[in-house]
Amino acid sequence: MEAAQMMTFGELARMLARSAQACKADLETDLAHVGMLAVPIAAEYIGHELPQWPPLAEATVREKERLGYAGQVSATDPRLRTGADRDSIKAEVDGLALIVGSARREFLYQEIGTAHIPPRPVLGPAMLASLDHAAERLGERGVKLTTPQGKTP
Repeated sequence: MEAAQMMTFGELARMLARSAQACKADLETDLAHVGMLAVPIAAEYIGHELPQWPPLAEATVREKERLGYAGQVSATDPRLRTGADRDSIKAEVDGLALIVGSARREFLYQEIGTAHIPPRPVLGPAMLASLDHAAERLGERGVKLTTPQGKTP
């Protein structure tokens, strides 16, 4: 490596300090972008029979059919009745934390389950589906923050 490309530890520390100071808004934007991707993915799962979910009980299917809540999206439309759960999913960035979820109590019961309802999560699977995009976006940000002039070595 040429001497012109070398950096002292002090120079590196100053560069990283400047990067850390300047990057918070950029990281918040990146996190918001990941959240904007995860929300519609989670919403899309509602109403579909996901392979990791147990099937609805026959009594539940019959009740949904009787009330006209089956057959909107799939045969049994798990987690879908009025669309309130689907429409309640939001993403927000708080500092450097991305929060994707719903304020609806019923959403929580469906997401984690109860003594009578098995869990049928959509948030975790949606975040997992967003990981590649998040890794790419945040990885690019990491390169910009930790290399001189944001260039890859």
